[in-house]
Amino acid sequence: MYGAPGDSDPLSEWLTGPGLTTLDAIVGEAVDVVGVVDAELTVRYLNWTVPGLSRAAIVGKSVLDLVPAGFLDIARHTYTSVLRTGIGTRFETIYEDVDGFRIWDVRVGPIRSRDAIIGLVVITNDVTEQRRDQADRDRFFSLSLDMLVVVSPNGHFKRSNPAFTEILGYSDTELSAVPFLELVHPDDREETRAIFAGLLQGTRVTDFENRYRHRRGDHRVFSWRSTLDPVTGDVYGVARDVTAYRATEAQLRQAQKMEAVGQLAGGIAHDFNNLLLAVLANAELALAKLPIDSEAAECLREIEVAGERAADLTNQLLAFSRRQPLRPTPVDLNALTRGLMKMLRRLLPENIEIAFGAAPELAAVSADPTQLEQVIVNLCVNARDAMERGGQLALRTENVLIEPAYCETHAWAKPGRYVLLSVRDTGVGMTTEVRERAFEPFFTTKGAHRGTGLGLATVYGIVQQHGGMLHVASEPGAGTTFSVYLPADTRLATDVGGKIERAPSEGHETILVAEDEARVRKVVVQILERAGYRTIAAADGVQAIRLLRECKTAVHLVLLDVVMPELGGPETWERIRELRADLRVLFMSGYADERYLARLPPDTEIIDKPFRTEELLSRIRRKLDE
Repeated sequence: MYGAPGDSDPLSEWLTGPGLTTLDAIVGEAVDVVGVVDAELTVRYLNWTVPGLSRAAIVGKSVLDLVPAGFLDIARHTYTSVLRTGIGTRFETIYEDVDGFRIWDVRVGPIRSRDAIIGLVVITNDVTEQRRDQADRDRFFSLSLDMLVVVSPNGHFKRSNPAFTEILGYSDTELSAVPFLELVHPDDREETRAIFAGLLQGTRVTDFENRYRHRRGDHRVFSWRSTLDPVTGDVYGVARDVTAYRATEAQLRQAQKMEAVGQLAGGIAHDFNNLLLAVLANAELALAKLPIDSEAAECLREIEVAGERAADLTNQLLAFSRRQPLRPTPVDLNALTRGLMKMLRRLLPENIEIAFGAAPELAAVSADPTQLEQVIVNLCVNARDAMERGGQLALRTENVLIEPAYCETHAWAKPGRYVLLSVRDTGVGMTTEVRERAFEPFFTTKGAHRGTGLGLATVYGIVQQHGGMLHVASEPGAGTTFSVYLPADTRLATDVGGKIERAPSEGHETILVAEDEARVRKVVVQILERAGYRTIAAADGVQAIRLLRECKTAVHLVLLDVVMPELGGPETWERIRELRADLRVLFMSGYADERYLARLPPDTEIIDKPFRTEELLSRIRRKLDE
């Protein structure tokens, strides 16, 4: 279909006769709408048109009459530009019909005759569905919670979605300005470079992890799935931020590691403490029979020192593994810390300054004061070892509130009200590797023969057992800060640190001793009898009950081991009370887990093995005199 040519011109000649037949043969059945427009922008030919319009009604009209009002300027500019320059181009228009809006893509190219441009060929097609699909893809790209990137073969970001820029804190411009490897953690670059080279060769990547530098300087852990576009050579990557997951996973591994050591510690502590009690008590008994300056006495004193160190080591293991029985009371952390200052000044050399900043109106904490003292001393000793050339050590307390929003970015934190004790030093600091292993049992950077590596592990165990949190912040050369968070207690604090007056250690009463370890039973009986007490010895709870039934004289106190075969200490005491309601009891334990301790009567007194002779006799005397 073509319009009347009017005056003879090259385009009219081309559209008449064989030219039209050839044009119809080529584009008559084309999917796209193809038209011819002359230099005055009049439509001269059209292969087909949309339903509702006829070819006859369009040919002879100005092409601009067919353009929606909002697109007239861009259409006029496009047509005149191609006529003037001979360079083809395109634009899009939007039409409204009964089904809604339709998008049409208009491509315009010049028609030449010899050296002159005599008209335009206009090819139009409906791209509504393609644009909708593209818009969906763009929305998916923009709204995806996963991080999406397109990387060129030379290693630069071509495109990144908002999730990627938000998580790393960079803008699109900043990301595209540098090779992506510059953002990768130095320790991960070689592996990342090798993975990227494999991608360029067509190898797909799944579940590859590396660390990217955030704008503020820390690193985030990303898990990648990537593939190559074989047409463009670009790499398409999808990443997820697994930083918090990996931190939680590391904490879980650490907890499992400590739990394993804790189970081992709990398993050996009972028997080990029984053996240590036998060693220490027999050494003490033997020393009493020797001249104080004899060679044998000196050897026995060395045995005592070694035994006490072994007992301390066992207690550290139990504390670290959270298997040491707690005796909590409301504690004023300010008062407890002030009470330790004199001892701390003796522990620290003169070239270390120590300061304590006590928060006013500090909340109480429900804690075992003895174990809290151990936490403070261990942290200060650790700080001392980090400041061999001197420095400053600052202790500080404060009330803090940790909210859920803070916990979202700090995997170690739990929401709640806490009393915070921070211990900050100006020492050598820690590398990332050392910081991550700081609380591992037996891990130490102090070299051989300079500690057991249990100091910080013990602190960790005590804090965990109290339901608290322990966090360390440190960088090489920038010192270290340990932050101990203990749950705040609404009760009033109890004074701590007062020593109970020593009671007389001798007596004449009768004491029933139930202990399944023969060596321990023998040495305890020796200690009691040397102090003037009469004793009845039983190898277990069943025998203790039988001997008590058979005994016709008064028995004043029962000394019971908590853990015994057949009938444990708590069960034995229940049956004894049915026989002798007026009896008193003192339990002794090398190590008893919560299953046994939970069965003990309220306010039960326990003496921990290995104990010294003086401690045992003093505790028994006080119990008898109550």
